[in-house]
Parts: sequence; C-alpha cells; structure tokens
Amino acid sequence: MGVFEQSIAVFLAPIRELLDDPSVSEVMINGPHDIWIEQKGKVYKTERRFADETSLQAAIRNIAQFVGRKIDDESPTLDARLPDGSRIHAVIPPAARNGTTVAIRKFAKASELNMQKLVEFGALSADAARFLAICVHMGKNIIVSGGTGSGKTTILNVMGAVVPPTQRIIIIEDATELKVPTPHVVYFETKAKSDNGTGGLTIRDLIKSSMRLRPDRIIVGEVRGAEAFDLITVMNTGHGGTMGTVHSNSPSDALIRLETLAMMSDTPVPLSALRQQIASAIHLVLQAKRLHDGSRKISHISEVVGVDAEGRYTCRDIFKFVQKGKKADGTILGAMEACGN
Repeated sequence: MGVFEQSIAVFLAPIRELLDDPSVSEVMINGPHDIWIEQKGKVYKTERRFADETSLQAAIRNIAQFVGRKIDDESPTLDARLPDGSRIHAVIPPAARNGTTVAIRKFAKASELNMQKLVEFGALSADAARFLAICVHMGKNIIVSGGTGSGKTTILNVMGAVVPPTQRIIIIEDATELKVPTPHVVYFETKAKSDNGTGGLTIRDLIKSSMRLRPDRIIVGEVRGAEAFDLITVMNTGHGGTMGTVHSNSPSDALIRLETLAMMSDTPVPLSALRQQIASAIHLVLQAKRLHDGSRKISHISEVVGVDAEGRYTCRDIFKFVQKGKKADGTILGAMEACGN
C-alpha cells in the first residue's frame, strides 16, 4: 500500500468499509453525520459518521494535497480520483451549507465489463449487443446520452473493449474514469490552472493535441462545453469510431445538447451549417437510463438520419426497451426489442 492509500485509509476510516464493499457503487456525504450509499441502483442512508466537520474537511484537504489540487475558501470544490480509480467530488463550506459535501463514485474493474455481462444484467438484448459490436468494429461515431448515474461510463468502457486491438485509442477526460482493456490506449486528463492563472489544460486543448498524435479513435469521457465543436470537427474529418458521452434525456435531446455546447465555441458557424455537421458526424446515439427499480438499461439505440426541412434532428430507433409490467417487489419487466429499421 502506497503513501496515498495509507493516508486515505486513515482519513476516510469512517467510510472505509463502504469503499471496500463491491456492492456499493457510490458514497454520498452530506456533512459529517449524514452519509448515504447507492447499492444496486437504490440509495440508502447509513449509520456511518465522521467525528466532526473538522475531521471530514481534513480528509478532503489531504486528498487534494496528494493529487496536486487546491481546495479552500477561494476554490471550494475538488474533482479528483482515488488510487483505485474511484472519482471524488467535494464542496466545502461556506458553499456547502450542510457541511463538507462529497460524492465518491466507484467503478467496476475493466476486466469485469463486457457486452455479455450487459446482456446478462438485462441492460440490452443479445441482438442489440451484436449490433453495437459491429458498429464499433466498423468505426461508427457514437454518442452515449443519459443522466447522472445512468451508466454512461460503463457503456463507453464496454464499447471501447470491442475496438480492434491493432487500433490506437486516445481517451480524454476531466478526471480519469475510463479503463479500456485494449493494448494501445493513451489516457489524457485535464489540468487546472495554477494559482497565478497559468498552465491549465482543457479538453479542447487535449483534443487538438491528440489530432497530432495519430489516433485511430478519440474518446471523450464527457462533453460538457465548447469542446463539443472540436469533437464534431474530429468526427467529420475522417476519424471514424470517435465516441463520447453527454447529459441528456433522449437521443434527439442529445443532439440539441451538443449543438448548444458547440455554440459556446469561439468559432463562428451558421446554425444551419452546425446542425448539418452534427447530423452527418454522429451515426448512433445510445440512451442510458436508470429505471425506478434501480436497474440501468440502454433504453434506445437510435440512428441519426439527418435534419428535416424545419431544421429539426431526425432520429430512427433501431432497438428500444419496452416495459411490459412490474413484479410485486417493484422490479420492472420488459425487454429490448428491434424496431424493424
């Protein structure tokens, strides 16, 4: 165990067992005495607690120090990852009125993730899994859409594992979450600016750098800003098999979201031209959802057809999850069905 791991084991001792429990996917701390977990897709309150606000804040400052970031009154947020790959985000008072607020999201090991497992879990059908594997192999550009905790990162990991092993993948993220089990993969991570406002690296910077590093494919962990324009440009300039995730509620909403983010770019492009670029760049949108029973599923696999005469994006469902009922315990019954397209 390294110094960082030993330090975390001490400072996060009140929640150490939760972090070690493979059935717990997320730990949420709303102040020192209010700790919740997500387990099998559902959220529960625990009896765990930190001694006081001082000890909880000391743990977060310790983590920030180890990862070379700063959290204080001027910069009250921290986005980082723990040695096991878990992502941690923290907000300290006075911004957090409940006391130091933390979310630690854990990730399954890359070796545990594959299409077959998603089929076994009921996240998609065997036919849909085969279809997705073919699309990835053929180098289709794919966006994974969904809300927080819907499983977007898991899906991206699984699809990355299907990429032919001879291809070079460059993965770009704010905080490294993806762990694609393929031989030739390069991981890039953004860097915050220094105290004097210099030295930062954004996702846009890293996309531009990656273009000069002979990638076969570029994967952007989450598109949340003006880098959407650069990603669309990459997709339209011969880099097939590019993938990314975006926060939205449906395949068509995902395209509108990308359009909105791309308009934040400093590159002036007429709206009609931007829409045409987005529609031609993206081949498939996968919609990930967390259902009421806590299960995570791919609800839609949709082809992007184009833009209609009124400038609206046109999507056509290839596969769709159809709910057929509920069990007495609340478990949702249903199946992913082909739509005949």
